[in-house]
Amino acid sequence: MCSRADIGTAGNFAILAAGPTAYVVAIASSVTGSIGAGAAITFTGTHTGTSYPYGGTLATVNGAPDSELNIAIADFRTAYNAVKTRTATGAVTASSLMGCPEPQTVPPCPIVYTPGTYEWLGVANAYSDIVLVGGPDDVFVFKIKGFFTIAALKEVRLVAADASVGPPVESNVVWHAENYVTMGAGAVIRGTILSGAAISFGAGAKVYGRALCEGYVVIPAGLVDEVYNLKEIAARTPSPPPPSPRPPPPLPPAPPPSPPPSPAPPPPSPAPPPPRPPPRPPP
Repeated sequence: MCSRADIGTAGNFAILAAGPTAYVVAIASSVTGSIGAGAAITFTGTHTGTSYPYGGTLATVNGAPDSELNIAIADFRTAYNAVKTRTATGAVTASSLMGCPEPQTVPPCPIVYTPGTYEWLGVANAYSDIVLVGGPDDVFVFKIKGFFTIAALKEVRLVAADASVGPPVESNVVWHAENYVTMGAGAVIRGTILSGAAISFGAGAKVYGRALCEGYVVIPAGLVDEVYNLKEIAARTPSPPPPSPRPPPPLPPAPPPSPPPSPAPPPPSPAPPPPRPPPRPPP
């Protein structure tokens, strides 16, 4: 079983463009989590979190060094290099195909991956949905030497191998590309993207996880949501059993049995008839 990739304090950011000239442009988008960039941040839409833009090589907020952002950038680079040197435990392929060919004929689609570290020696193109099957503690790492592209409207789906345990969680999924990552319009990636270059979203594309890179991040009308860690906690913590029902109150003691009714007294004996007068003597 491969170990989880440690991204350190870079995990405090939903979007991180680490290079000194890197920038983030998000237009009419929704981002949950902090945004950090080496040069500038341009944002319109809905943002829950903190923005850390700075210029040059030293992160500053209100003129003071921002050690939080500098440490996060260092942690991103450490994580990127650690995953880059990780040994594959799954397939190593020279093919550019990740998933099914286009049009989707054979192999059967979508392609299913089990936990492990997979490696593409060149570019990787996903023309179909990608299904990751496992549990909350399983780790999936995808190493790509070149560009990584997921086609429009295609999705990375997390499916439970055991419904009683739950599906894989996004923070245990890493997409490591040494070059650009491109998402088609409406595509969905779940997990942490670590790119040595830049990340480009198509209109309406979504990342449930983190978008971390050395270069720029461009998001037109897209979404990045890092709040999945709350979902993780829910997935890893079993629900408490429902409270036992209260026992019913004790029944009041039964009244003592009623005594049987007394038999009715016998009716009084009829009175004896009055004595008859003696007969009269004959005259």
